[in-house]
Amino acid sequence: MNTHSKEQLKQDLHALGISAGDTVLMHSSYRSLGGVEGGAEGFFSAFLELLGPEGTLILPALSYESVTRQQPEFHLKSTPSCVGYLPEFFRTQVPGVIRSMHPTHSCCLLGRQAAALAADHELDDTPVGPHSPFAKLPETGGKILMLGCSLDHNTSMHGVEETAEPPYLFDRTQRVDYVLYDGDGRKLCQHALRHSFSKNGVRCYEQRYSRVVPLLSGTEASHGNVLSADSWLLSAPAVWKKGHQKLLEDPFYFVESQPAD
Repeated sequence: MNTHSKEQLKQDLHALGISAGDTVLMHSSYRSLGGVEGGAEGFFSAFLELLGPEGTLILPALSYESVTRQQPEFHLKSTPSCVGYLPEFFRTQVPGVIRSMHPTHSCCLLGRQAAALAADHELDDTPVGPHSPFAKLPETGGKILMLGCSLDHNTSMHGVEETAEPPYLFDRTQRVDYVLYDGDGRKLCQHALRHSFSKNGVRCYEQRYSRVVPLLSGTEASHGNVLSADSWLLSAPAVWKKGHQKLLEDPFYFVESQPAD
């Protein structure tokens, strides 16, 4: 595996559309990059240098695999994320990173707007509610980076769905009683919904969030390589606004029906 330089990483991110002062929410596949000078530490140092002191970097630190109906406890400091190497490295190894408080859909953040974007996430009783960093991102003019991973894994689209609540999204008869512990060990109880993608209790829809791209103008989406990673950069305000409008027209636009087993 060839190791790419940090300078090349910054050049590729900038060519895709990321500049100093931006607020960027990143989904990522570390392996797809093809090797970075300094490993994950080098990756984050280069990215943060590009964003500069006015920028903010956000990585989802989702924990839905370990925080479940059967195991409903979330610990802000110790509950691991389940969405790859870079989010967990960012959470545990990058100085100054903070984490929003949510049992299944927390985010880790660093930068000028980190505290404001992370605040009050524990107030949401859905995975990607109005207090989440995902939902606040459009208010900052932020950008969504899909770094070497499928557009169908864009968690912000769950939040877009929550604004229109299509029929498949929730089973409102099934709430989970979570227990959350903050960084000081203080306990918070939360009653929250999980996404179901089901009909009559059977999961039968698969997400097709890549369908948001045709809704966006040329200035609202860019596509290219970051090192070896096929990547997309999307305008968060456009994704939320146009995704919501499309769901009002067609509630099943972002899913595909799957045959029952």
